[in-house]
Amino acid sequence: MSRLLSYSLISGILLGGSWPVNGFTPLIFISLIPLLYVEDLISKDDLSKKNLRIFFYSYLAFLTWNISTTWWIVYTTLPGAIFANVVNSSFYSIIFLLYSRVKRKVDFKAGSLFLITFWITFEKFHLNWEFSWPWLNLGNVFSERINWIQWYEYTGVFGGSLWILCSNFLLFNLIKNFSKFKDKRRFYIRIIPRIFLISIPIFLSLLIKPKIDKIEEFDVLITQPKIDPWDSEYGNSKNNLDYFKIFKELTNDKLINKKYDFVITPETYFSEGYGENIDYFEFSRLHDSLNSYLNQFENTNLISGIQFYKLYQNQNDKPTKSANLVSDGIWVDYFNSSINISANTDFEYNHKSKLVVGSEYMPMKSLLEPIIGTIMIDLGGTIRSLGTQHYSERKIFKHSKKNLKTAPIVCYETIDGEYVANYVSLGANFITIITNDAWWGNTPGHRHLLSYARLRAIENRRYVLRSANSGVSTIINEVGEYEGNLPFDERGTISGKAFTIEEKTFYNKNGDYIARICILISILLLLISFSKVKD
Repeated sequence: MSRLLSYSLISGILLGGSWPVNGFTPLIFISLIPLLYVEDLISKDDLSKKNLRIFFYSYLAFLTWNISTTWWIVYTTLPGAIFANVVNSSFYSIIFLLYSRVKRKVDFKAGSLFLITFWITFEKFHLNWEFSWPWLNLGNVFSERINWIQWYEYTGVFGGSLWILCSNFLLFNLIKNFSKFKDKRRFYIRIIPRIFLISIPIFLSLLIKPKIDKIEEFDVLITQPKIDPWDSEYGNSKNNLDYFKIFKELTNDKLINKKYDFVITPETYFSEGYGENIDYFEFSRLHDSLNSYLNQFENTNLISGIQFYKLYQNQNDKPTKSANLVSDGIWVDYFNSSINISANTDFEYNHKSKLVVGSEYMPMKSLLEPIIGTIMIDLGGTIRSLGTQHYSERKIFKHSKKNLKTAPIVCYETIDGEYVANYVSLGANFITIITNDAWWGNTPGHRHLLSYARLRAIENRRYVLRSANSGVSTIINEVGEYEGNLPFDERGTISGKAFTIEEKTFYNKNGDYIARICILISILLLLISFSKVKD
């Protein structure tokens, strides 16, 4: 038992030790081998309760991985951190348990193929269901090794997940037979070509030299206001005009001295109280103040984070899925939104649609709300479930005078490659990310999210402009390189040049096709395992 415990812990440590931004990435190629060995030993022994033991040991490995990489969730709430790590680990353990079943019911090759395809199937599912937490999708691990993954423009991050899973099985299939080699030199000779095969994607990436036509150069000013979201004044005693004053202090001299095409502020920058009424925003004092200020800089568009709400009156029935009941017949939807506004033009807006479970929406709300009420983690100005924007209503932001079109991505949306690619498909020729990572403090949390933005740049071959409340604000080019940044916990602005790119990548056109293929294969194998009676 102690040996199995040790192997399980080693797998968890290797997984966590490979993770960006301070991990040693090559560990990921051997991270699952100890756990695969644990499953192999249990499946062959004569002891009972195989499923329970496989679940226990795999759970220990995945819990170690989750805690070592996402422990920083505790900065928001201890119960939320416990829930996220405990539940997420159980999902991966179920995957491993099903792998063991297919392997025992069919054979090792079928089981291996099932684990590879079903793991990727789960990663895709984990991007979109109500308990979504895809932070640890395996393909994300290469976000600091951009020279290894330039081929993500063809596969997206699921290509990385496939690479990792195949590599682990390729090595495990040899290592588990180590004792059968009477002449150990034959083992070492056989391991060399396997290492070479694992390295092929790196060689391909180094050979890829994307020939990208950069169409139009433009200037951008990115703000980093460093507002403490844990301050009792945040969203309460301070109003949006106070935040507007800070915005002017940060940008006025810069805008006077140079023409900028875009100025960008972070997520939920204007977050007074319950937010601005979206139906009457154009008549608000904040809108008038912004419009008056931007009149001085007629070629400049502002992209900013803002909190909106929409009121429904005289409604006996719930008007939308996310609506919150205020009093009899009165409902309200809250939105974490972004706006695009320039002098004397109608403003554009988008609502954040990839929400953080627990902090921005309550999963299974219709079931849980009658039981636990509307208690939520306060992250971003609301204690109620936020609303989202229907796919058909999402739009790119356009410059008022130039052919500059951007995908407006808010914080957690950064983590979903296909979601970002869909905005690029609408015509975006660069990507804007606004985020408020100050909730996590100076922990790996904000560094992970920053690093994941590099993946989106490579997948879509687009410049990424990132404004973060407390940092890191940066410009990322189309191959994932940083072109200057403003460090964490510094207040100020960063200015620079970016380019529009019109050409679409293979991944942008086809999305998560690898995941869709894996879904079909894993379902087929699972059905075979449940129907097959092994001799």
